[in-house]
Amino acid sequence: MQADKRKGDTPVAEKRHTVSLCLIKSYCQLSLAFLGLLLLAAFVAPCVALADPSKSVEITGEGVTNPLTITLEQLQAMEQYQHVYSVINTWPTKKWYIAEGVKLRTLFDLAGLKEDATLVKFLSNDGFEVTLTVQELLNDKRYDYPYLMDNHPSDGSIPGSPADAEEVEPILALNSAEDNSEPAAMNDRDSLLLVVGQRVVTEQTNPLFLKYVNRIEVLTTPPPKWDNPKADTDEGEVPAGALIRLSTKRNDMDKIYYTTDGSTPTLNSPMFNASAGRWWPLRDDLDSVNKPIEINEDTIIKAITIGPGKLNSDFVTFTYKADFTGRAAERAKLPGGPPTGVTLDQNAVNLKIGSTYELSATVGPSNAVDKSVLWSSSDTSVATVDNNGLVTVVGPGTAVITVKTVVGGLTASSVVNGPNQEQAGNGQIVALEEEPEAQEEQPEPPAPEPDEQAPTETDMDTSEPESADEIPEELVEPEEPDEPEAPVENGRYLAGKEALAAASNTPDVSAAPPESQSVQVFEVSVDDGPAQLQLEQNYLDFYTAGVFAFLFLFGASRRYMEYAREVKM
Repeated sequence: MQADKRKGDTPVAEKRHTVSLCLIKSYCQLSLAFLGLLLLAAFVAPCVALADPSKSVEITGEGVTNPLTITLEQLQAMEQYQHVYSVINTWPTKKWYIAEGVKLRTLFDLAGLKEDATLVKFLSNDGFEVTLTVQELLNDKRYDYPYLMDNHPSDGSIPGSPADAEEVEPILALNSAEDNSEPAAMNDRDSLLLVVGQRVVTEQTNPLFLKYVNRIEVLTTPPPKWDNPKADTDEGEVPAGALIRLSTKRNDMDKIYYTTDGSTPTLNSPMFNASAGRWWPLRDDLDSVNKPIEINEDTIIKAITIGPGKLNSDFVTFTYKADFTGRAAERAKLPGGPPTGVTLDQNAVNLKIGSTYELSATVGPSNAVDKSVLWSSSDTSVATVDNNGLVTVVGPGTAVITVKTVVGGLTASSVVNGPNQEQAGNGQIVALEEEPEAQEEQPEPPAPEPDEQAPTETDMDTSEPESADEIPEELVEPEEPDEPEAPVENGRYLAGKEALAAASNTPDVSAAPPESQSVQVFEVSVDDGPAQLQLEQNYLDFYTAGVFAFLFLFGASRRYMEYAREVKM
């Protein structure tokens, strides 16, 4: 009987072990599958930009007399300048940056900045770039605004207070921290980082904060000019309460400043396109940021485009007469007729081979039933053009780019590299946009905004500069720091005396007054797509942890299976 009992008990024990083994096998299979996918993702991850901090910076170009390369160690040995910077990005969101590094003036002194230098192009080791004019980078005064957060703690479309502004230096930062004003938070993750102050409390400078700078090109070519602002409604009589929206060709860093009181717009005037075009699909409240101009009386709008790396546009005016009789509203209901004209924003462009420029066509009137156009080139061996008007110079010679309306066959033309144009000029080059910031990395918007760079790829010069070892020792000698200003009561922290470097001893230079500009009647053009953003994510630690987890689980499961087999036997 006992034998029968033992005989009956055995299958139960075996069944338990069998079930346990099946569960273990299933668990191991699932774990292996999951970790396999994780490892596969590790190989795919390089599609996301992974960049390392720069180890040196090369300063070159026809705008310097002594091209050189400065290593990270040499930069660390120079006098370090530390300050908090007030910043706004293109969402727009307010934030603080604290940064420490070498003044750009010091670097340009070492390289021998020429008097005829006009543009400074900063390039990063991940293919992005930022261009500034010498005027706006070194001559215009830039500030940190301690009360940037006044009136609203984050919304950059609501101006903070310009009170107690502190002049700051543009630097190449070795250490920095975003969304922070504490020196202890700084690290070298983004070095070498271009950092600049604001010229006015509303200026959006975050896209200029280029990470991983490894090359600075100083140019002497004349800066191009920004395109004139456009209005979405023809001038003349409009219904009372009509809403006028202004735009630029790119609607990114090319900001529109306007007035309606007859005064001349400046950087201190209201900004119309505070939110960049790349964010418009994500904003249900766009009209609360880029507020349309309501016409309830006879109004003259004066506007100008101001942005980095180019000269200001011409001043333009838009004149509207408010109609309270209903006549204008009735006319607006009538179907539009065929196009009556087409124009291009440039009658001639001068570009180097390999360069691009996007022409913008304006079809009138604004309510034309069909504004479709066709693009063509007279010589595709010289220049090609796509369906959006993007011209690419592919060879020497002259070509004529023509745009023609689908309805009516109206035409307009632009000459590329005409015989009377200087071939050595840089022209107005518009590089193809890429979706990074994104560039530019924001907590506020629904989608991350990278440190907002709206940069473009560029071919880099590979000429060998002079050795950085030839830098004169006396130029690298650190200067005695001045006494920093005391912290202000604005809800943020400024570094103490022992942590701050000297303020610049260079003589003050003020921004040049705007030059007299010609007045032009607006034209409506088809805007291009939004700029794209830079993605910078590093998953290496995550994948390494996954590999160790796989090895641990694999070893543990094998030991358990061996134990289970021993128990079964």
